[in-house]
Amino acid sequence: RICVFTQCLRGTYYISPSFRGEDPDATHLNQFYHVECELLGDMDNAIQIAEAYVFHLTNAMLKNHSDIILNTAGTLTHITDMLSKLHGNQPLPRVPLDQAIPMMPSADCLEWVQQGQPHFGRKLTRKGERVLIEKYGGAVWLTEMDHLGVPFYQAYVEGSGQSKAKASDLLLGLGETVGLGERHSTPELVQEALRHHAVPEESYKWYINMRQVRPLLTSGWGMGTERYLCWLLQHDDIRDIQIIPRMKSKKYMP
Repeated sequence: RICVFTQCLRGTYYISPSFRGEDPDATHLNQFYHVECELLGDMDNAIQIAEAYVFHLTNAMLKNHSDIILNTAGTLTHITDMLSKLHGNQPLPRVPLDQAIPMMPSADCLEWVQQGQPHFGRKLTRKGERVLIEKYGGAVWLTEMDHLGVPFYQAYVEGSGQSKAKASDLLLGLGETVGLGERHSTPELVQEALRHHAVPEESYKWYINMRQVRPLLTSGWGMGTERYLCWLLQHDDIRDIQIIPRMKSKKYMP
């Protein structure tokens, strides 16, 4: 909302916790921290900013904490490889979902959202994401997901009807580490997407109102802090990365 109502502001960032009802596992936390960014421009612009952020953050981590990373991960190669790829604003590879699916070695690498109902959109499992990560040398953007498999507020890919979303996930380490997408720019597009996803419009009147007050092309992304640290430290269980454990259905002393 700051990006919409503040004149001449190119974008806004914040770091915040998220609280979800999901069961935690090796790649999921029900409470986690993430860096969020909302900025003017399309998905390509957002990807460029996200990659620059990953580059500068990783470069700072290497400069200031290389001993800790080396002692924990046993190597710095994954970091130097990433910095080499992003040096000089060289973009990371991108692969649309429709092209990624045939790359899977078996059907076991696919997950159909909503308990096996394909009309809710296709989605790669963590196993499938790791196939892409390995194939593309450590990092890749998965793009153009099925629209019903992403939140309603992601824009539609031109020419796809309502089937594809202008959304991208940066896969590295455990899998999806940055989630990114272009937003609907007008209230009419927001309302159309709400109907498409069968989401009650009443719950998002404030969001529709923003676009009515000022139609605007914006994009945004969020990076999971603990997932990034898992990649940085080459660790395979995100539950070990929490500073203060907050597992679902478990009590912890203050």
